[in-house]
Amino acid sequence: MEEAGRLRELGVTGWETTYAVFVLPHNRRAYLDGPFWSVERLEAIAADPECLALVAEVDGAVAGFLTVEPAGPGQVELTRLYVDPERRRGGVGRLLLDAAIDVARRAGARSILVNVFADNAVGRGFYEREGFWLLRLEPTRGGDQEVGDAWYERALDAG
Repeated sequence: MEEAGRLRELGVTGWETTYAVFVLPHNRRAYLDGPFWSVERLEAIAADPECLALVAEVDGAVAGFLTVEPAGPGQVELTRLYVDPERRRGGVGRLLLDAAIDVARRAGARSILVNVFADNAVGRGFYEREGFWLLRLEPTRGGDQEVGDAWYERALDAG
């Protein structure tokens, strides 16, 4: 995937603009330098037929992307959804999510999971408006600090 570097860039920008208020700088940097955000990992997801990587372009430039990975029988997980800060609140995220849900549904998935930082009110509000329901809140480690995770699920019924 030739866009993998741009996708990583969008992810880094997303982390720096969204999580700066509750994830310490050194913990953000350590995570962003790790395997989850490596160009190699993004390329592997794009090449894996069990995964999905979608890119949204606006005026010929990558404006956002998402990745979906298997989570269990009949279930997938939305693992990344990032939109260029200059394109946020313009419908790019919703279009990407709608497309991913359509692909997952046609592939036989019955539900989709997403994990959002509990303190990410904007992200949580987006998923709640899009029909996801809160499964659980749980503490997790983000480097040397404790942060909260909010796990959401959405059924992928026929309609």
